[in-house]
Amino acid sequence: MYSWLHASLQQLSQRAAAYSLHHALLLKGEKGIGITEIAQQLGQFLLCANKPSLPQEDLGPCGHCQSCLLLAAGNHPDLYEIRSDKQIGVDAIRDAIKKLSGSAQLSGAKVLVIHDAHTMTESSANALLKTLEEPTNNTFLLLLSSHPERLLPTILSRCEKVALPSPTQQECITWLKDEGYANVDEALLRLYGTSPLVLIEHVKTPPKVNYQELVENLGYLKVGTADPAALAAKWQDEAITIVKWLQVWLVNELKAGQKNTEHLWQMHGRCVNANEQLRNPGVNKTLVLVNILQSMAQKA
Repeated sequence: MYSWLHASLQQLSQRAAAYSLHHALLLKGEKGIGITEIAQQLGQFLLCANKPSLPQEDLGPCGHCQSCLLLAAGNHPDLYEIRSDKQIGVDAIRDAIKKLSGSAQLSGAKVLVIHDAHTMTESSANALLKTLEEPTNNTFLLLLSSHPERLLPTILSRCEKVALPSPTQQECITWLKDEGYANVDEALLRLYGTSPLVLIEHVKTPPKVNYQELVENLGYLKVGTADPAALAAKWQDEAITIVKWLQVWLVNELKAGQKNTEHLWQMHGRCVNANEQLRNPGVNKTLVLVNILQSMAQKA
């Protein structure tokens, strides 16, 4: 387990060993800190047939019982997971609830992991409520989310919220070095220094446009030699990264003591709104970028 999540995992495992773990947990934290990984290890511990009956130091699954071996093979009959690239529909929730309503096939616990739980539609969230309120015996529901504010209040009120810590930038740098990535671009560290799993993906597959190119083109916008629409079309595939980089640039300008602070804060607010818009499936990314870049060009 990642060093920054080890303590959280141990606290949850200790409670599970003491039979005091809530049946519905909302594991929340920044994207890219390892929410999926901690849920997987907690789920394995809950399903392990040889886990200790009393709390002890450095708890973990045994790794060699039938349950652990099935988990390692990826076909445990009492572990259910829901994933979706876009939204989690009601049929997926109903199917999982139907499976949970039966007896555990290995006579132990049953675990349901809902990845990106904030993508549940209103209908699917409502379908989950009864199970959250009245689960079958020895059943655990792990809801994972990097955007818990998008969950319905009725879901939030029925879960115990577990806030998972992000690593410090130094912890992130140390982890990257251990993974074999000693020299990471400073701009990427500023952007993703507390989301190491996102950062390492950008290191492995660099975006098509880099931070320095963005800064250069902002200069061209200021003097009217760059076209916002053309830049937006060029950058649309990296829209989320571009908006994040714009936020970094705006903060740097504010820290440098620029005189037009009101405009800079207005643009920062536009970037925050753009981040929200870009999370929606089917959004016109080019249009979102055009609106921001045009505003920057007009006010420059």
